[in-house]
Amino acid sequence: MLLKEIAPKYLFFILLLLVTSNTTAFSTLPNNAVHLSQYQNRRITIIRMTRAKQSSSAGTKSASKNTTKMKSNNVRWAIRGIAGEILHNVFLRQISRARKYLGTSKQQRLEEAKKVRLPIKNKTALITGATGGIGSKMAHELAFRGYDVIIAARNADLGKDLVLDIQRELENSSSSTSKGAPNISFMEYHADVHLSALDVASKLAVLNETKPLTVLINNAGIMGKAEQLSMKVNLLGPVTLTLALLPLMMKNCNDDKKNVKIINVSSSAHLRATGVFDEEDLRSSSKSLMNIFPDTKDEDLSTYAKSKLALLQFSSLLRHKLPKDNKIQVFDAHPGLVWTPLLRNHIGDKATNTLQKTGLASLIYKSPTEGSRALLAALDHPAGTSEEQLYFVNGQPGGFASPESRDLQQSQQLLDRLIAPELEGIVELPDGW
Repeated sequence: MLLKEIAPKYLFFILLLLVTSNTTAFSTLPNNAVHLSQYQNRRITIIRMTRAKQSSSAGTKSASKNTTKMKSNNVRWAIRGIAGEILHNVFLRQISRARKYLGTSKQQRLEEAKKVRLPIKNKTALITGATGGIGSKMAHELAFRGYDVIIAARNADLGKDLVLDIQRELENSSSSTSKGAPNISFMEYHADVHLSALDVASKLAVLNETKPLTVLINNAGIMGKAEQLSMKVNLLGPVTLTLALLPLMMKNCNDDKKNVKIINVSSSAHLRATGVFDEEDLRSSSKSLMNIFPDTKDEDLSTYAKSKLALLQFSSLLRHKLPKDNKIQVFDAHPGLVWTPLLRNHIGDKATNTLQKTGLASLIYKSPTEGSRALLAALDHPAGTSEEQLYFVNGQPGGFASPESRDLQQSQQLLDRLIAPELEGIVELPDGW
């Protein structure tokens, strides 16, 4: 109990220290020769510094500028992202729970715990990466809201088990209608394989005649893996699937009764990124800039941050380039700090066990059910909303997204230098793109 009381007071400062110290380490990397030379001859040091200045003064200025901005953005992420999330989870969430508990009787709480299945909607929701964590909770929730749910993921065994689990829950629930239950199904989907998205799109084209696709939730993602793989899964995966399904969803918009939504799962980690590319990258003669991301592990999650910024920029492109009369709404939702398999796999067994044994896991992190509320809030949000209200944090619109995420010049560069070249011959870009 004592640890629970003390840890929150110091956790933010520890995180801030780690963020700034890591940034400092990166910022001093180009100048290691200068620090080592303190133990060498002063004359040699001066010669080396002079030669370096003459040969790469322009590069040094650029690196210095990028390093300064990186450091600033890490602090921005710590303050506007992590600190706010910890404050919400540790204090505001607990207050909300207490008020709800005190404001209802035991009987009321028991009634609320009973899931009531709503009438079937004859509409389909597709959720990627839905075999665990937030995605699986969204699949449960949308099934009880009457949607036909398609679970799109790479692990067929987990996907089929989840289908059976949801079907059992539907059978055991009370229903507000005598009509049948929605259909729950699994489709194999690999976010890093373009043809997998096309396969899903072709199957949905057949189903669309009777159960039109009205909700697409791009939830699949990875963290701390190879940098290029991270960009493929976290960016190109949802982009390819969205573009492959876009003609279908635009067709469904022709019916005034259909409210079509695309929800991209975001992260406050995007606040760390100054951009997907730097000036040197953009001067490259390579047709596609995917090759700037190596196959080495994304140790500091800087590429993860860039991939999440890039997905926000893609959302911005969709909102600005889709026809003005279309009824597709594009939202971004950041679930917050959530105790998911993705997080546990990244931090490792030792840290996971420590957080669970000390009680910090439940104190600092949301449950996947709580994390899914940001996505549900986006799903329930009305049309005709300003762009500033399209980024959801803690279940509320108007969360803080970086200026870079809405920078149309950066978004266009992303389209021209990475998305379009990588998807050439695979999926057609809409007219006017």
